[in-house]
Amino acid sequence: MKKIQLPKINLSHLFQAFFGLGIFLLPLKLTSLVYTEAAYSLNFFNTYAAFFLHASILSFLIAFVILGLRLFLEKDFRIPNRISSRYLYPFFGLLAATCVVIPFAGETILALLNFWQMLILVAVASLIAYEIFPRYLMVKILVAAFSLEAVIGIGQFIAGGDLSLHFLGESYFNSDTFNVAKIALNNGITTIRAMGTLPHANILGGLSAIVLLLLAALPKKNILFYFASIVILAGMFFSFSRAGYFAFFVGLAILTAFEFKRRMISSLAAVAVFLAFTLAFGGLFFTRLNESNADSVSRFSQIQQAVEISISNPLGVGSGDYTNALAKNYPQLPHYQIQPAHNFFILKLAEESLLTVAAWLAVFASLAYTAYRRRKYEALAITIAIFILMQFDHYFATNFTGEALLWLALGFVLGEIAIPFEPIEIRKNSLQRLKY
Repeated sequence: MKKIQLPKINLSHLFQAFFGLGIFLLPLKLTSLVYTEAAYSLNFFNTYAAFFLHASILSFLIAFVILGLRLFLEKDFRIPNRISSRYLYPFFGLLAATCVVIPFAGETILALLNFWQMLILVAVASLIAYEIFPRYLMVKILVAAFSLEAVIGIGQFIAGGDLSLHFLGESYFNSDTFNVAKIALNNGITTIRAMGTLPHANILGGLSAIVLLLLAALPKKNILFYFASIVILAGMFFSFSRAGYFAFFVGLAILTAFEFKRRMISSLAAVAVFLAFTLAFGGLFFTRLNESNADSVSRFSQIQQAVEISISNPLGVGSGDYTNALAKNYPQLPHYQIQPAHNFFILKLAEESLLTVAAWLAVFASLAYTAYRRRKYEALAITIAIFILMQFDHYFATNFTGEALLWLALGFVLGEIAIPFEPIEIRKNSLQRLKY
């Protein structure tokens, strides 16, 4: 009797499949509510103080288990890239600073859950940096995911509301929905800003800018990637995110300034496409630009409030608990103004202390300085663009997609600037350098 041979499972391909799926799912709002105790402390459900488990986290965890099986079962396991420890010190400092303030959080369980999620994203970024999952493949998957987001967002702009893609996490909204991102023209017409399946148009605009700069870092591009870049640029435009525009064009200017001959044509093409959209939709574009006065006053008051809260709580109110602290300290605020400060570092100051802010600044200073010294201008452009976006919004700290893309981008930058070492081969509890 012949033995039935089961097909051999390629753990490497299986790992890449689940890891890649986790990346692709990032923009989709596929979540499950896990922790709500802090979210009901006000007279309404406070999403900022709740913890949601995203489908991407589950996919990444499965990928980690498969990777562990590879380490256990395979005779050898090769780490393609090695990173000098001096590049990792700022990240160790960041993890230590974040961990130290957790016991002082107002909602310790929420702070622990957020730290657990951060550790998973740090692990994801590490696999990108060490090339265990190829960083250029990560960029290609993000391009596919945000091309889909751009198409959905453009459809929302045209339709004037949601596209009934709620199974992907799209919100229910139209031009009459309160507090949805929209532009009101002088003639009384209200236009929806593109947001895709993300909670706000500014998130789509800012993250699209980062994905476009990541796309620019690909060493080889075909016609499909150029088409995708136009689609994502269109999604960014119709989000009407001024911070997204600013961050993207600063990043593009850095690439053009340092690599003029290489980037001149592609940069001119990007500017030409953006100008074409501006000419076609100039009324909406300039109306949105002129909204800055009211917004700047509101955001300045948010920063003032956050600084005052941080003075009263020098070790922070706890990750995710800022809005509850805001409502407690400023009971006169209407519910729609109970939201995080629109500045990443100011929010971190209020939630996780000055120590954590200093650690984050050290991470960005280290990456930007090393990228400049090593002439890795794509990495420099991405780092500065993210830093700019952090000055105008909070989604890198409060939105899962924003936080995840932040860590993916940091992993990409770290992998780009790392000085190449001889790869490592792991063999049965021993480490050997590969000789060539």
